[in-house]
Amino acid sequence: MKVRLDDRLLDFFKRPLMCIIAVADEERRPSAGRGVGFHVGEDRETIDVIFSAWQWPRLEPAIRQTGRAAVTFVSPSDYVSYQLKGSATMRDTEARDRDCADHFMAKATGELEALGVPRGLIAPWLTAREARVARLAVGEIYVQTPGPLAGMMAGARPA
Repeated sequence: MKVRLDDRLLDFFKRPLMCIIAVADEERRPSAGRGVGFHVGEDRETIDVIFSAWQWPRLEPAIRQTGRAAVTFVSPSDYVSYQLKGSATMRDTEARDRDCADHFMAKATGELEALGVPRGLIAPWLTAREARVARLAVGEIYVQTPGPLAGMMAGARPA
Protein backbone atom coordinates (compact mmCIF):
# COMPACT_ATOMS: atom_id res chain seq x y z
CA MET A 1 0.00 0.00 0.00
CA LYS A 2 1.28 3.47 -0.84
CA VAL A 3 0.81 6.49 1.40
CA ARG A 4 0.38 10.03 0.23
CA LEU A 5 2.68 12.73 1.61
CA ASP A 6 0.62 15.34 3.44
CA ASP A 7 1.03 19.13 3.36
CA ARG A 8 3.01 19.12 6.63
CA LEU A 9 5.66 16.83 5.10
CA LEU A 10 5.74 18.84 1.88
CA ASP A 11 6.45 21.96 3.97
CA PHE A 12 9.17 20.07 5.86
CA PHE A 13 10.80 19.10 2.53
CA LYS A 14 11.27 22.80 1.69
CA ARG A 15 13.77 23.18 4.55
CA PRO A 16 17.53 22.64 4.28
CA LEU A 17 17.86 18.94 5.02
CA MET A 18 20.29 16.07 5.31
CA CYS A 19 19.32 12.69 3.88
CA ILE A 20 20.36 9.12 4.67
CA ILE A 21 19.43 6.17 2.45
CA ALA A 22 19.42 2.75 4.12
CA VAL A 23 19.23 -0.57 2.27
CA ALA A 24 20.02 -4.23 2.75
CA ASP A 25 21.23 -6.54 0.01
CA GLU A 26 19.71 -9.94 -0.82
CA GLU A 27 21.79 -11.50 1.98
CA ARG A 28 20.43 -8.87 4.41
CA ARG A 29 23.75 -7.05 4.78
CA PRO A 30 22.91 -3.45 5.65
CA SER A 31 24.36 -0.43 3.89
CA ALA A 32 23.70 3.28 4.10
CA GLY A 33 24.74 6.44 2.31
CA ARG A 34 23.89 10.11 2.01
CA GLY A 35 21.30 11.40 -0.38
CA VAL A 36 22.16 14.68 -2.11
CA GLY A 37 18.77 15.71 -3.44
CA PHE A 38 15.22 14.59 -4.04
CA HIS A 39 12.02 15.24 -5.97
CA VAL A 40 8.55 14.52 -4.61
CA GLY A 41 6.38 12.95 -7.30
CA GLU A 42 3.32 14.82 -8.54
CA ASP A 43 1.22 11.97 -7.11
CA ARG A 44 2.74 12.69 -3.65
CA GLU A 45 3.21 8.91 -3.30
CA THR A 46 6.75 8.67 -4.65
CA ILE A 47 10.01 10.42 -3.97
CA ASP A 48 13.10 10.28 -6.17
CA VAL A 49 16.30 10.37 -4.10
CA ILE A 50 19.65 11.28 -5.65
CA PHE A 51 22.91 9.79 -4.36
CA SER A 52 26.52 9.31 -5.45
CA ALA A 53 27.24 5.79 -6.72
CA TRP A 54 30.92 6.72 -6.55
CA GLN A 55 30.71 7.45 -2.81
CA TRP A 56 28.07 4.86 -1.91
CA PRO A 57 28.62 1.94 -4.35
CA ARG A 58 26.55 -0.60 -2.39
CA LEU A 59 23.26 1.32 -2.57
CA GLU A 60 22.31 0.77 -6.21
CA PRO A 61 23.04 -3.00 -6.29
CA ALA A 62 21.07 -3.53 -3.07
CA ILE A 63 18.07 -1.60 -4.40
CA ARG A 64 18.19 -3.57 -7.65
CA GLN A 65 18.41 -6.86 -5.69
CA THR A 66 15.69 -6.27 -3.11
CA GLY A 67 13.53 -3.44 -4.39
CA ARG A 68 13.42 -1.87 -0.90
CA ALA A 69 14.82 1.24 0.78
CA ALA A 70 14.36 3.51 3.76
CA VAL A 71 15.17 7.20 3.48
CA THR A 72 15.54 9.47 6.50
CA PHE A 73 15.39 13.25 6.19
CA VAL A 74 16.76 15.41 9.02
CA SER A 75 16.64 19.14 9.58
CA PRO A 76 20.10 19.96 10.99
CA SER A 77 18.88 23.07 12.80
CA ASP A 78 16.38 21.29 15.08
CA TYR A 79 16.67 17.53 14.37
CA VAL A 80 13.10 17.23 13.14
CA SER A 81 13.30 13.94 11.25
CA TYR A 82 11.12 11.63 9.19
CA GLN A 83 11.85 8.20 7.75
CA LEU A 84 10.09 7.00 4.61
CA LYS A 85 10.11 3.29 3.77
CA GLY A 86 8.86 1.42 0.77
CA SER A 87 9.57 -0.32 -2.48
CA ALA A 88 12.33 1.19 -4.57
CA THR A 89 13.53 1.08 -8.16
CA MET A 90 16.39 2.74 -9.97
CA ARG A 91 15.72 5.18 -12.80
CA ASP A 92 17.95 6.98 -15.27
CA THR A 93 19.60 10.17 -14.02
CA GLU A 94 18.49 13.34 -15.83
CA ALA A 95 19.91 16.86 -16.02
CA ARG A 96 17.22 18.12 -13.62
CA ASP A 97 18.48 15.62 -11.02
CA ARG A 98 21.97 17.13 -11.14
CA ASP A 99 20.47 20.63 -10.78
CA CYS A 100 18.37 19.41 -7.85
CA ALA A 101 21.46 17.90 -6.21
CA ASP A 102 23.42 21.14 -6.62
CA HIS A 103 20.58 23.10 -4.99
CA PHE A 104 20.17 20.56 -2.16
CA MET A 105 23.92 20.51 -1.43
CA ALA A 106 24.13 24.32 -1.42
CA LYS A 107 21.19 24.63 1.01
CA ALA A 108 22.55 21.89 3.29
CA THR A 109 26.03 23.41 3.26
CA GLY A 110 24.66 26.86 4.09
CA GLU A 111 22.60 25.47 6.96
CA LEU A 112 25.48 23.47 8.42
CA GLU A 113 27.87 26.44 8.12
CA ALA A 114 25.31 28.60 9.94
CA LEU A 115 25.40 26.00 12.72
CA GLY A 116 29.19 26.31 12.96
CA VAL A 117 30.34 23.34 10.87
CA PRO A 118 33.36 24.35 8.73
CA ARG A 119 32.86 24.02 4.96
CA GLY A 120 35.99 21.84 4.76
CA LEU A 121 34.27 19.22 6.93
CA ILE A 122 31.03 19.36 4.96
CA ALA A 123 32.41 19.00 1.43
CA PRO A 124 33.35 15.28 1.70
CA TRP A 125 29.81 14.45 2.90
CA LEU A 126 28.04 15.89 -0.12
CA THR A 127 28.92 14.88 -3.67
CA ALA A 128 26.84 14.09 -6.73
CA ARG A 129 29.71 12.34 -8.52
CA GLU A 130 28.24 9.46 -10.57
CA ALA A 131 24.74 10.55 -9.52
CA ARG A 132 22.06 7.87 -9.41
CA VAL A 133 18.34 8.16 -8.66
CA ALA A 134 16.26 5.75 -6.61
CA ARG A 135 12.48 6.09 -6.83
CA LEU A 136 10.81 5.23 -3.54
CA ALA A 137 7.11 4.32 -3.56
CA VAL A 138 6.29 5.48 -0.04
CA GLY A 139 4.63 2.73 1.99
CA GLU A 140 5.32 3.90 5.54
CA ILE A 141 6.31 7.19 7.20
CA TYR A 142 7.78 7.37 10.69
CA VAL A 143 8.58 10.27 12.98
CA GLN A 144 12.27 10.08 13.90
CA THR A 145 12.54 13.39 15.75
CA PRO A 146 14.09 12.74 19.16
CA GLY A 147 11.38 12.73 21.81
CA PRO A 148 8.20 10.91 22.79
CA LEU A 149 6.95 10.39 19.20
CA ALA A 150 10.22 8.95 17.84
CA GLY A 151 9.54 5.70 16.03
CA MET A 152 5.80 6.31 15.74
CA MET A 153 4.04 6.21 12.38
CA ALA A 154 3.46 9.71 11.05
CA GLY A 155 -0.06 10.87 10.35
CA ALA A 156 -0.27 10.12 6.64
CA ARG A 157 -3.46 8.80 5.14
CA PRO A 158 -3.58 5.86 2.75
CA ALA A 159 -3.64 6.81 -0.94
